[in-house]
Amino acid sequence: MDRIRAPAVFSQRKRQKGMRSPNLSCSYEIKFNKFVIFIMQRKMGMTRRMFLMDLARRKGFRVESELSDSVTHIVAENNSYLEVLDWLRGQAVDDSSRFELLDISWFTACMEAGRPVDSEMKYRLMEQDQSPPLNTPESEVPLFIASKVSQYSCQRKTTLDNYNKKFTDAFEVMAENYEFKENEICCLEFLRAASVLKFLPFPVTRMKDIQGLPYMGDRVRDVIEEIIEEGESSRAKEVLNDERYKSFKQFTSVFGVGVKTSEKWYRMGLRTLEDVKADKTLKLSKMQKAGFLYYEDLVSCVSKAEADAVSLIVKNTVCTFLPDALVTITGGFRRGKEIGHDIDFLITNPGPREDDELLHK
Repeated sequence: MDRIRAPAVFSQRKRQKGMRSPNLSCSYEIKFNKFVIFIMQRKMGMTRRMFLMDLARRKGFRVESELSDSVTHIVAENNSYLEVLDWLRGQAVDDSSRFELLDISWFTACMEAGRPVDSEMKYRLMEQDQSPPLNTPESEVPLFIASKVSQYSCQRKTTLDNYNKKFTDAFEVMAENYEFKENEICCLEFLRAASVLKFLPFPVTRMKDIQGLPYMGDRVRDVIEEIIEEGESSRAKEVLNDERYKSFKQFTSVFGVGVKTSEKWYRMGLRTLEDVKADKTLKLSKMQKAGFLYYEDLVSCVSKAEADAVSLIVKNTVCTFLPDALVTITGGFRRGKEIGHDIDFLITNPGPREDDELLHK
């Protein structure tokens, strides 16, 4: 069988044990000659790309560091079909048909199986034309788009541009108030409606624009209609001025405090966080004590730079126990946000299930 030389990837644990020297490279056996993979660095970053390349090589795959005529499969993460085509044009590639253009999920499936898996439709990057026909009147374009909106949030791309913020802000206030009242049905109704409107590539300016959209129930439509006509929602405004809502909003902002505890404190006559801290008869849980101790830090926003720094810490820690694990930032920062409220990670371990005790470790 052929062999290919690739740069070694070192974990802190292996360096400490002296298993590899930084000046050496390792040789990997190629088991699958017909597959030549190129992993796009765009939207992925150099460190993660190098890690994935090394992982694939250790599994017996041939991986090219540079795009060449021998490449058969191009793997992209968080890139659309059109974005990959645009990148290929920048590499002076006019004919992309000679490549299999695949999502990172195909690569992950291969790593889990320890061999190449079929490049099924679900893995392929393909052009999805959601544009209305050219002869569609401008007034009918929103209706055409609405007919293409899925009722399932996992099939709707969360965009960075929210063209309907005045509606979604009101929905989120209403949903939160229903959550504080433990009315799950109404809470979900407004949260789902907010998710749908955030997906729309145009601002809603008339009731006809929401025709055909999922989760537009009577309560939701009433709020939309009032905002269109008056510029704001009197119901949302009323909630924002409600004493109970304002108290619950403060209480639940503390780590470890939920609706039940907020209800208990409110019935005791407490209205603000200062009231809670001043009441020496309260017995706080370990989490609640930490929540108050680190309150300002926990409620402050997280920057992209902080997310990247935390990501390195998490990756290094996880790889100490599972060297082959994949650690991926998900959520807002994966979509390109510069500021967020938390950092979401997806940790997977290709191959045998060895991750059951990972978080405990």
